[in-house]
Amino acid sequence: MEIAGQTVGVLRQDFAPGQAQLSFAHTNALLMRPLALPDVIAHFWTATDTVILGLLDQRLPGIAQARQALATQGYDSFFRNSGGLGVVADAGVLNVSLFVPPAQAPTITAGYQLMADWIQEALPECAVEIGEVPHSYCPGSFDLSIAGRKFAGLAQRRNSRGVAVMAYLSVVGDQLHRGQVMHDFYLNGSGTPPTYPEVQPATMTTLADELTVPLTTTELIARLVAVLKKDGARIDASLPNRLHDPAYQEALAKAATQLAALNE
Repeated sequence: MEIAGQTVGVLRQDFAPGQAQLSFAHTNALLMRPLALPDVIAHFWTATDTVILGLLDQRLPGIAQARQALATQGYDSFFRNSGGLGVVADAGVLNVSLFVPPAQAPTITAGYQLMADWIQEALPECAVEIGEVPHSYCPGSFDLSIAGRKFAGLAQRRNSRGVAVMAYLSVVGDQLHRGQVMHDFYLNGSGTPPTYPEVQPATMTTLADELTVPLTTTELIARLVAVLKKDGARIDASLPNRLHDPAYQEALAKAATQLAALNE
């Protein structure tokens, strides 16, 4: 990553049951930049069992019954205000957002490459591949995989003030179960014939399963922050306290209201 000499604000959040929607409210509030913040922000977060749906999922003919089936299995669900399809969030999945000025990610491809490079640097013992993994959930051209099995997917949000490149990384846990949850979700929600690609759970993996040493979400955060430091960044640990500023809280409340309206 090319961030030598820059200050990077670091924020970690672990959302309680039913609170995962706040993660995207924070994403949108940080993009609004209602007060002076570091140009570069690294936001790490986890949530309890939640399926985060994309705007494309709203078109599922049986979306209501598919969401009810998720609830029966113990999963919350909500729609994020960005494209793509659904992903699973739980304590073993690390979500990472990297906020940069538009000049540092001038194109969508450049933004994705920035995130992919950061993750690759944090996993030097792995041969990370970039490219769509068919039949994974939420497939995309910047899927990250090891030996053909996907462990991370990327997305972006942009406005005139900045770019947020987002990734979910399956670090540890039962990835086959996560894949089965999404397989069943689309089976329950699709029409006849199915209108969405079939999710095949075996196409995905976790980093803990691929590495020769155990790995937790906290340890992966430490690796990612270490890459920032190695590349010359100055880490600003004061960001969590600065988010109590009234201007930020106002922006957060606005973003939360917009997400709530979308989900109504």
